[in-house]
Amino acid sequence: MLTIDGIDFSFSNMGLFDSETEWIHPTISVQTYEIIFVVEGEVNLFEDTENYSLTKGDMIILSPNTVHGGNRKSYGHTSFYWLHFTCSDIEKIFSQKLSRPLESETTRTFSEIMHYQSSSHDIAELTLAKFLLEQNRPHEQGNRIAHEIAEFIRANSQKALTVGDVGRRFGYNPDHVSRILKREFGQDTKTMITKKRLEYIESLLINSQFSIKDIASSCSFSDENTFVKFFKYHTGITPTAFRNKYYHLHINTR
Repeated sequence: MLTIDGIDFSFSNMGLFDSETEWIHPTISVQTYEIIFVVEGEVNLFEDTENYSLTKGDMIILSPNTVHGGNRKSYGHTSFYWLHFTCSDIEKIFSQKLSRPLESETTRTFSEIMHYQSSSHDIAELTLAKFLLEQNRPHEQGNRIAHEIAEFIRANSQKALTVGDVGRRFGYNPDHVSRILKREFGQDTKTMITKKRLEYIESLLINSQFSIKDIASSCSFSDENTFVKFFKYHTGITPTAFRNKYYHLHINTR
């Protein structure tokens, strides 16, 4: 158990549910809080008398000792992280039951917790505590245009965006766009494009079974070799090595 800012945390366990067939969540009640973060598809739930329909990027926290389960079936590819933990004062962390955290960062954090849960419970617990505390951080107001530009880059991270593309989209000189982003985020346009592009690629490598060739194609690279060189140049390892690093993650279908 960890105590940070007067709040006690304890990580229990987690897994990655993944199904390509018709599925419905079983009706259960557990003694811990449970986070569900949707990676793909739709998850339809009830908790007590409330109903929820979660889609990709949604995160919900379910209360302990409260009955929850599926209120209707899901079809096609359904994938979500589930994580159990205890917390002495949940209201200091989560002001909303349902939220949409930063998708790429949340996916990476949950994959890291899974990576460590079997080898170092303490690191897994610390990573979870850090993630939970960050959820209560007030969002900076900042520059509205800068955030719109950043969101445009994130939403198009599968494309081969250029600095010029971003400038034309917002009607600004590329140098002016870079100054806006640098002032707000400490990154120029090219750096942000690369960062968001890598986060998108890493999410595909961790959470999909697509081949390296297919990922290269879906991310607008001219060929597999160009993709591999790009990834290795920016991360220091090949896409295959990165995927293998997380390959032993426990995929749990409950």
